Amino acid sequence: MPIDSIAPWTHAYLRAQRALSAWIEADGRAAARRLAFAARSAVMALAARERAQLARWVAWLLRSRALVARGLEQRLLRLDTRLARAVANAAAHLPALPAVPMQTARGARPTLVSHLG
Repeated sequence: MPIDSIAPWTHAYLRAQRALSAWIEADGRAAARRLAFAARSAVMALAARERAQLARWVAWLLRSRALVARGLEQRLLRLDTRLARAVANAAAHLPALPAVPMQTARGARPTLVSHLG
């Protein structure tokens, strides 16, 4: 049985997730601008169900105060208005969590891309 038939995510979803995480973590405006096209294209290629899954994933990311401080909500509005609305809707339905600081190596900056492989 092929792995794709049992995996809950499609290649398009994973490509969109990686492109979006690279765009989120881009250092500087020039890098973000270059990555915006890839992220926008990947997100637009998703089916409605995958788009909702991606919105929920981004909503969980927004729970991080660091991403909120970096203005992710406003950046999402400029990237894709429909995705930004879906993220806001998904965030409204997430359960409340206690604030727990993220553990990282001394001086290391946590990244999203490193967790996606």
